[in-house]
Amino acid sequence: MVERVEDISRDLLTGWGARGIALDLDNTIVPWHTADVRPAIAAWVATLVRSGLRVCLLTNNYAQHARDVAAALNVPIVAGALKPAPFAFRRALEAMGTEAARSVVVGDQLFTDVLGGKLVGMRAVLVQPIGAREFPTTKILRWLERPLISRLRKAGAASH
Repeated sequence: MVERVEDISRDLLTGWGARGIALDLDNTIVPWHTADVRPAIAAWVATLVRSGLRVCLLTNNYAQHARDVAAALNVPIVAGALKPAPFAFRRALEAMGTEAARSVVVGDQLFTDVLGGKLVGMRAVLVQPIGAREFPTTKILRWLERPLISRLRKAGAASH
């Protein structure tokens, strides 16, 4: 667990043997339902790509702004993914051309991003959501995941 995506270093990812990064969209790299990519996040993605890592956006969102973000970052996208469905994560792996064991999912939700990645054998990094606005069902999931995240923090999952 980390505060934000920019806290995940390229060295950490390559140290894990990662070749691909499946990256959630809403409240992970942009505020919910926007295409507002902060320059620091765009630079982080560009650094990963320049270093040879493959990046794919993986989102339940199917709106045009999701494709706009992928285009701005020059990375493929799996939209309307229905996370945590394993087939969505397999589609992202296929788009990146990487194996699950050599890939990491990064997202802000335990029951969609982390769970889905783990179901297919990916490593997962949970980040704090970058915005307070969310889809209504996400608010329910946040309430359910709160005690689990607290236990993970106590168990030391926040340290790499």
